[in-house]
Amino acid sequence: MVLIPNIASLNLVKAEVDTTLAQVEAQVGSYVEERDNPALLGACVEGLDQVHGALRLIELPGAVELSAGMSQLMRQVQANGAEASDATFAALGQGLMVLGRYLEYVQIRQGAWPQLLLPAINQVRAALGQAALAEGHFIVLEHLPAAPALVQLDLTPAQLQSLVRRLRLMYQTGLIAVLRDQAEFPHYRMMMRACERAQQVCGTRPQALLWWVASAMLEALQQGVALSPARKNLLGQLDRQLKALAQNDGNGNPDRRLISDCLQIVGLSESGERVLPVRSAFALENHTLTEAAMTTEYELMCGPGGSVIKTVASVLKDELAQVKDTLDIMSRGAKNDVESYQGMADSLSRTAQTLVMLGLLESSQGMRTQAEAVRAWSGEPDAADLHALVDTLMEVENSVAGLVKQVTPGADTPIINARISVHQLDEARALLVAESRSGLSLAKRAISSYLESSRDLMHLANVPSTLQSVAGGLSFLMIERGAEVLRACSRYIDARMLGSSEQPGMADMETLADAISSVDYFLESLEANKPIGESILEIAEDSVAELGFPVASAAAAVA
Repeated sequence: MVLIPNIASLNLVKAEVDTTLAQVEAQVGSYVEERDNPALLGACVEGLDQVHGALRLIELPGAVELSAGMSQLMRQVQANGAEASDATFAALGQGLMVLGRYLEYVQIRQGAWPQLLLPAINQVRAALGQAALAEGHFIVLEHLPAAPALVQLDLTPAQLQSLVRRLRLMYQTGLIAVLRDQAEFPHYRMMMRACERAQQVCGTRPQALLWWVASAMLEALQQGVALSPARKNLLGQLDRQLKALAQNDGNGNPDRRLISDCLQIVGLSESGERVLPVRSAFALENHTLTEAAMTTEYELMCGPGGSVIKTVASVLKDELAQVKDTLDIMSRGAKNDVESYQGMADSLSRTAQTLVMLGLLESSQGMRTQAEAVRAWSGEPDAADLHALVDTLMEVENSVAGLVKQVTPGADTPIINARISVHQLDEARALLVAESRSGLSLAKRAISSYLESSRDLMHLANVPSTLQSVAGGLSFLMIERGAEVLRACSRYIDARMLGSSEQPGMADMETLADAISSVDYFLESLEANKPIGESILEIAEDSVAELGFPVASAAAAVA
């Protein structure tokens, strides 16, 4: 996965980008129905340009290419007017949908698989009349490893020409069967053998790497990786490279783009005596997805959006709360009748069906089991039956909360105990963040009053204890870096302000404000579910270090 260094920037602009994409999508839809109103397209061009500019600043791979293509395609639609084809609008609609889902996916994953956007990018490029991007477009090879050393053949020019002709014949025999979709294992073996012999011809020369990777790519295809027209074209390019081998004798730098395309196919396979060494040498687990994982990630990206899941989860939470309220009444001896049991069983069955829609099949089965058990109750249920139902409700509630966390950036707290309500923990965590921010606001107001009252120390009397209490809350939230900064600020105020006859200058006061404000900005981002990353805490650590009260991480960085 490609890590995004500017993920905090994406969190800040994503809401505006989503709004712009929704507006463009609505305006394009209106223009399709009313093509005599070209004024709608001007705003669309401007909106896509803004989106492209924002994504370029964030340096989000894949999204930059897609937004650039859509911006260009929108200009083409504006130029063609009512004559724009339906395929053009289909490419725009698909691109807008996929781009919005991809940004949400990246925000949640904290990283990117730009290969997921290739189908949408190439659909847009096809509408523009441009060549499709190759599969390995997003694999950047900064350093090429050396191919395994084989015994190099010492050949005269005539012998080299003769050997290359035989190798091409061997390769082309298999290639013809592949192009006709009639390939069997022997055909791939012949092609792999030709590549291995070509690697032997190159020996330690640079182009040996190409044939080593090509052999692994053919093994991946032999194992069942899908054979698309683009991959057939790649096999044809290797034939031309084999022909050139008679002239260059393996000298000259290998085609990096060709190697990248082969590596993308190798990365789709998980095993094989040729595949595994290549995967290891190029660390492909960091650059590609296996075929099964690619399907899973694409379905995740294009599945129900985070807002939909959160809405359904909210409804489920209310339904579960009603069931728990009913159980509470039953535990006190009221409403223990068959009619009440049937109503509860119906509610549990409806919840089970909703859980299936969310893909929580195990939780759904547990709810069905409990629904059948409740439907069979005739008198007052046993304590064991009530406890079993409560445990199931708690497990379901936590499963739903876990699903919500998957679509909430920065909400990656693990569920440690299935019998603890994660919803309630999240509510408590949100309350603690809000209280911590209130404590910081109180401290900042006190410091402002201190400055406005000509350094009256009375205003600072409670500030150190306030900062210490907020630091304790941050420790509970496992934000230890922020907690250490606030403790350092508390010590500074105690020692240099309350405990000193000489008060600090405005430069030091501004530095103190930077430290406290940086922690506050970090908490604000958590409160808004738009985490900006811990880099802002580095500013706070640098500030308290400048004041002469360094914390452990800042001191380590200086060392």
